[in-house]
Amino acid sequence: MLDQKTIVIKLGTSTLTCGSDKLNRAHMLEIVRAVFLLRQKGYQVVLVSSGAIAAGREFLGEPNLPALMSVKQMLAAVGQGKLIEIYESLFSIYDLKIGQILLTRADVENRERFLNARDALTALLEHDIVPIINENDAVSTQEIRVGDNDYMAALAGILCEADLIVLLTDQKGLYTDNPRTNPQATLISEVSEITDEIEKIAGGAGTSLGTGGMSTKIKAAKAATQAGIELVIASGDNPEILLDLVEGHGEGTYFRAKNGVRYAKKTWLSVAARSQGTIVVDEGAVEALVKKGSSLLPKGIVGVRNDFLRGAIVAIEDPNGVVIAQGLSRYSSEELNLILGHRSNEIEDILGFSHGPVAVHRDDLVLL
Repeated sequence: MLDQKTIVIKLGTSTLTCGSDKLNRAHMLEIVRAVFLLRQKGYQVVLVSSGAIAAGREFLGEPNLPALMSVKQMLAAVGQGKLIEIYESLFSIYDLKIGQILLTRADVENRERFLNARDALTALLEHDIVPIINENDAVSTQEIRVGDNDYMAALAGILCEADLIVLLTDQKGLYTDNPRTNPQATLISEVSEITDEIEKIAGGAGTSLGTGGMSTKIKAAKAATQAGIELVIASGDNPEILLDLVEGHGEGTYFRAKNGVRYAKKTWLSVAARSQGTIVVDEGAVEALVKKGSSLLPKGIVGVRNDFLRGAIVAIEDPNGVVIAQGLSRYSSEELNLILGHRSNEIEDILGFSHGPVAVHRDDLVLL
């Protein structure tokens, strides 16, 4: 996207508050100084910052409020402005300008809105403005939430085609066990592949293990590395560690990307997009898709689930119920139910029209 290397830095609430109930302005200034030094070295920097709800609670005098979604939305609405106000005052010390981008899940799972968000982020960077991204918590409900700012950082990295994503947290990285309860736990310095064992250590499904919110970071690492972007988890205690992390020798856990950078559309399909329906295919279609890199033809389809329109994102499932791919359907679910199992040259006779010989083109499909 840009000639300069781009770094996405995610700041959790615990990093901004240093574990207290309030935003720690002195520590935030250290973070801003580190961003300034990175820019002096030629890096473009994007911040993904939590802290809006904490800022709102602090501004309202830390009231004792019920744990309702509407209350959290209220605190976020009050606090987001205060948080950006603090950032603006701190960045102005180094004569840097900031710009705010608030996103919801809908802004990244819809292709057009994804591109609009990418254009806004690109414009900020091209005009030498530091973007500060957060989930739009004031309007986000469970149905449209990205879910956490770790995953938001991965999506931001994909949006700006970042070279590195840094998740600053209250731990030095991923440990072999929970370091808070097991003093023998050791830091894992590098992960070349995110295996079931890595997910289990982080506190994945079906395990009692957990390293303090580390599972969301592994999810983010999986998305980032799948998109060809390296990610590192490190402690935010000393923000100057960022200068070492970007050079690859700071203390932390490095997740290596091994597939290289993907085409932006394929990355969006595999990471950001959410399927609206499912196409079930036979073994012949599985082999054609996986081994031959073919498009999906109607003849290989044996079933369609959920209602969706032409151009919808669909999951492609093998006969055993395993999702093997995701792509854009060239036909609606109603149309697919009529032409499934038929040859491509029969489509027009069945429907009275044709959108082409394939159900999902290989250019609009990504293997999972």
